[in-house]
Amino acid sequence: MKRLKIMASTLLMLSAISFTSCTDYFERPPFDSLEDSEYWQTEEHCRTYSYGFYPTFFNGYGTSGLIGGSSFGNGDTFNDDIAWNVQGEFTPIRVPDSDSGWDFGVIRKANYMIEKVQTVPGLSEEALNHWLGIGRFFRGMQYANMVFGYGDVPWYDARLDASDRDAMFKDRDPRTEVDRKIMEDFQFAMDNVRTNDGDLVINRYVVAAMVSRLALREGTFLKYHNIDAALGNEMIKMSREAALIVMQSGLFSVSPDYNALFSSDDLAGNPEVIFYRKYLGGTLTHCVLTYNNAEAQTGANRALLESYLTDDGLPVHLDANWDPQTADEFFAGRDPRLTETFRTKYYVRGEDCTPFNYSTSGYSMCKFMDDTQATSEDQKYRGQNNETDCPLLRYSEVLLNYAEACYELGELSQSDLDASINLIRRRNGMSIPDLQMLGNQPGVNGTAYDDPKRDPDVPAMLWEIRRERRVEMCFEGLRYSDLKRWKKLDYMCNETNPDIRYGAYIRYSDYPKANRTEVYIDGGAEEGFILCNRGTARKAPEAKNYVKPIPKDQIQLYEDNGYKLTQTKEWMDEE
Repeated sequence: MKRLKIMASTLLMLSAISFTSCTDYFERPPFDSLEDSEYWQTEEHCRTYSYGFYPTFFNGYGTSGLIGGSSFGNGDTFNDDIAWNVQGEFTPIRVPDSDSGWDFGVIRKANYMIEKVQTVPGLSEEALNHWLGIGRFFRGMQYANMVFGYGDVPWYDARLDASDRDAMFKDRDPRTEVDRKIMEDFQFAMDNVRTNDGDLVINRYVVAAMVSRLALREGTFLKYHNIDAALGNEMIKMSREAALIVMQSGLFSVSPDYNALFSSDDLAGNPEVIFYRKYLGGTLTHCVLTYNNAEAQTGANRALLESYLTDDGLPVHLDANWDPQTADEFFAGRDPRLTETFRTKYYVRGEDCTPFNYSTSGYSMCKFMDDTQATSEDQKYRGQNNETDCPLLRYSEVLLNYAEACYELGELSQSDLDASINLIRRRNGMSIPDLQMLGNQPGVNGTAYDDPKRDPDVPAMLWEIRRERRVEMCFEGLRYSDLKRWKKLDYMCNETNPDIRYGAYIRYSDYPKANRTEVYIDGGAEEGFILCNRGTARKAPEAKNYVKPIPKDQIQLYEDNGYKLTQTKEWMDEE
């Protein structure tokens, strides 16, 4: 089976295009005019132009602990999974002077592509619609991200003439109107992008997998923020239909080896990987593996690790006698993904943690590392020389999107669970019983249950679907957006979720070299949970924390040209 990957050679080609000499650049005709008259001649020109979008939407790992545009070290961890010693405020705190996110360059680029592929001589109708679909897919993704960030945004579906000032300085269009345009773009792409256009490029299944993510994200945001429940349901239906395109293709399955998804030098042929970024030594590398191996970690919190089920499929807190005092007791009899994600001993600051390093919470991440290579002298396991491929879209996420969409539409059945979450639970080596629907309650082995730690605002079955997502997709860049769309940023606050302050339960007598200043047990006791956050607690989220303001420079730019750009309503009192 052919797998899709973003090849280093493609990115190098783009780099070569991007970094030609300044002299050459300024001696050339305007870029648009060069392409108008000479560039758009063959289908290959369409393909090459499309590569320029890949780094924007599929960036993969980075050289500072980056994962999918967020950082395992200190970016994607702005959520409820990490035990920060200092809890940063929701940002921005005030209206910024500028914001690089309010940028329509990608929109213009996509509109340019959509316009120009229609001028390529000799394209068949199938080829034309494929490339129109690719362009509309990119435009839809960019607008989906802008809407999720800012809410209302001006919609542009064609390149602007510099003389058309009314269009150039138009005010924001309503979020819901833009959402409908996004849906049109996504539907066209799913209908027309090829199912296979080669090993190195986007195809229909990549499109559908991404649509299943983005349509669910926006649909649930509209629902839980009481913006437009009907449109929200339409988008959730689109997410489900997109997931089914992937599921019914027969091309993908859940990988038998969870850890190998994140620690392999080559993901070609992995049945779960829909799209990935390829890394090559000396050409394109990253350092996520090094961070797992050698660097001190800002550790995960107690709440995250206790969200992993026991191996009988039940929440740990259903057992009144569950009170693990050691790492061995804590990790025993749990969902196998727990020990594929975290090491089975505590790595405490001050102790000898060889061959790894300490974690501030004691819980040490190993998800992106093959620990058998921890002492290897091979330089690809050191510094910024890591070569492991980055899975950008996984089949398991599509299955999770499908299950959640079915629930949100009020149409979840046992067969839906068996076609989604239970396929993940049956991954080779896992011993978790199937999730069952027993009335409207979750259950295993014919017994219904209700997690004592469940948020009372979240129905029990939905709680389990969200738990499965949190565990399966841990530190893959989705948790913050999930909390935002569910209107649950309060999970990041001590008052709502006190367990986010804590790490592992330890006895100082078991860790005699522990740095007691840094490894502080709550109340100054000799044993207990490591209290990571002793400083100021994060304030509860406000409505403005779910949507970004328009930066001051853009408001001023409109005013200077005689137009008005409306500020985000949640931020109007902050100017």
